Amino acid sequence: MSASFSSPASGGASAAPDWRRVFDPDRLYRWATLLVLPAFVIWPGFKSEVFTIYAVLFAFQVWRNGYLRCGLEPWLLVGLLGLAASALDVRDAEVPRRVLQTARVVCLPLMMCQFRPVPRLERILAGGFSLLGLYGLGRLLFAPIVTGYAQDRPYCFSDFFMHSSVVAVSGFLFFLVFFLRSDRRDARIFCGANVLLFAALILMHRVRGSYLALLVLTPLILAVECRRKALAALAVLALAGVVAAGAVHALRPDLTAVAVGRVRSIGDRTDGSNRGRLVIWSRALEVFREHPVNGIGYRRFNREHVRLGSREFEWSFWHAHGEYISMLAETGLAGTLAWVVFKLGLLSVLFRHRRFPLGAFLFWLALAFELHNLVETYHYERTAYIYVYLLLGLGLNQLVPKTGAIRLTRARGRGHA
Repeated sequence: MSASFSSPASGGASAAPDWRRVFDPDRLYRWATLLVLPAFVIWPGFKSEVFTIYAVLFAFQVWRNGYLRCGLEPWLLVGLLGLAASALDVRDAEVPRRVLQTARVVCLPLMMCQFRPVPRLERILAGGFSLLGLYGLGRLLFAPIVTGYAQDRPYCFSDFFMHSSVVAVSGFLFFLVFFLRSDRRDARIFCGANVLLFAALILMHRVRGSYLALLVLTPLILAVECRRKALAALAVLALAGVVAAGAVHALRPDLTAVAVGRVRSIGDRTDGSNRGRLVIWSRALEVFREHPVNGIGYRRFNREHVRLGSREFEWSFWHAHGEYISMLAETGLAGTLAWVVFKLGLLSVLFRHRRFPLGAFLFWLALAFELHNLVETYHYERTAYIYVYLLLGLGLNQLVPKTGAIRLTRARGRGHA
């Protein structure tokens, strides 16, 4: 998994002069990623620069060593062509620009799979997630961030409560998978403590999309990933969770009451947020029936196409609050099917690596994000999309085989290992 790409015989980095070693793209990628990912979680204001950083490193790496196939290429091409098709009969220059914005995000794993694996990445991620969890808990307890119309949903990461909750879900899934896969007692204790920490963060975020994702996936993860030798540790973790929840309820019953109320409201048709979604989904389906083939143009389902007649929903529900329903209206059947094919292809690539703990984490993370996408539209702001696809790219780069892989070279179209 950690084999080097190049050798003195192949004229690679190890035989390069000193100045080329200093500007080794693999080394630059390693440091850039370890700095960009945590910085983006805490301050995502440079979301546009993320693509630029990896595009420059990608171009440098391909120029030096050629292109390495990672298995995502055909699926990515199908998905982006489906989005682009929505611009065929729409006279709006913003549609191609928005397609390119999304392309810059979803191609991050493809670009990041060109480099040497990061040494001890799993330990680095464990330490990084743990520090982020402690930072998030302290922030929520003593200095929570509250912005916009969601005054009742404080958060600690990113630039909005929904994106912040996705970060918390990723930490929970990481430590849950490694807790179930670990053979060492000290590692299980560390992972178990962090599972409880991130579970508390998710509850405190009050994001029902995250509740839905974990209510669906946690039983599946326990059924699929749990080994017999982990059953005793899992029972201890469950008991610790019950004790922690009881202590919180005894000290702060208002917190548990709010969390339980948010969970119950998922299926409550009288809830204002749910009523808004039903109205907006109905309108999106009407737009789809009017433009069934390639829709009205990617990311054009906005105030121009929404007439709710309600001040409660007029501004806060200006998009469909559901990625796939939104895409039916914006890209039609052609674009939506192409996008589903891309997502299924991505999941199939991740599933092939699920025998490794890191691969299992990436697979469940991608599934959890898709469950979020059923009730939210994250590709408008792109923050959570960038975060998730940065993690997917970082993990896939570790898992895609490098030894014996064929690189497409510039010279005479030949390949070399």
